[in-house]
Amino acid sequence: MKKTLTLYIFLCLFTSISYAQDYVDLARFHYSTTPENDFDSIPGNTKVDDFGLDVTLPIKLNEGNVLLTGFNIDQITTKLHPESNVSTLSTVNLKVGYNKKHSDKWSGTYLLLPKLSSDFKNINSKDFQLGALVLMKYNKKANLKYNIGAYYNAELFGPFLVPLLGLYYKSENEKFEANLTLPIWADVNYKISKIVKVGANFSAFVRSYNLSENNSYVVKKSNDLFGYLQFNLTKNILLQTKAGYSIGRSYKVYNSGDEADLAVSAFRFGDDRILLNPTFKNGLIFKMRLIYRFHLEK
Repeated sequence: MKKTLTLYIFLCLFTSISYAQDYVDLARFHYSTTPENDFDSIPGNTKVDDFGLDVTLPIKLNEGNVLLTGFNIDQITTKLHPESNVSTLSTVNLKVGYNKKHSDKWSGTYLLLPKLSSDFKNINSKDFQLGALVLMKYNKKANLKYNIGAYYNAELFGPFLVPLLGLYYKSENEKFEANLTLPIWADVNYKISKIVKVGANFSAFVRSYNLSENNSYVVKKSNDLFGYLQFNLTKNILLQTKAGYSIGRSYKVYNSGDEADLAVSAFRFGDDRILLNPTFKNGLIFKMRLIYRFHLEK
């Protein structure tokens, strides 16, 4: 099992994407909060609280093939309008797919990502979304890997496609580590002692949630830049404490059926949707992550 897990394990998009040569994160819990955020066009403010759990369960099929299963649960509470009550937006996302070793240099990850994403007040077909991921990894050498791929999801605002390009690098002294899957994820860190790392992290998320009682939907967009400290509480349990700033953060409400023709990463085509609520300004964000990390045999 340990030998098989040295294959690349991809953790689902919009929870954080991570891989490494000598470990895999099997479970992650996160909680984030913000100070009161002012709305951009009218008086009023709101907090944003977010917590979630991401679990990945790899199962060996045979040498060179690993079944990937798991789930992600996420819940957000915030106001969508300064005069409205606090809304709760939730996602339950399954991960089903496999990792195949095609050659000594190339391996591929293939995932289906069905999910429910809504206020969960009156579950119907609009709550269901289906996504897919294909990611190819090229092993340049033991401490340097490249990846290329794409993510697709049938969002409530229309088809959403994200081309992916990245790399993983670890210095020979194992102190510096860089993990990039652009345009959605970037992480660099440096080991300052046996149990402490310092790092910087960028993540860009887009999600949509059905509002079943209002015949509308919410699009969450956030580009978060963090500095963090990571502490090894035990060999397998890590704690990250993050402080950062959210850029272009918004929770925009639109009528159901009001869609763009196509979204490719940050670009929208045929987008003449009518916004139904004000958004709030950029601001500080604080986050804590608790990670169960499985270390692999070298």
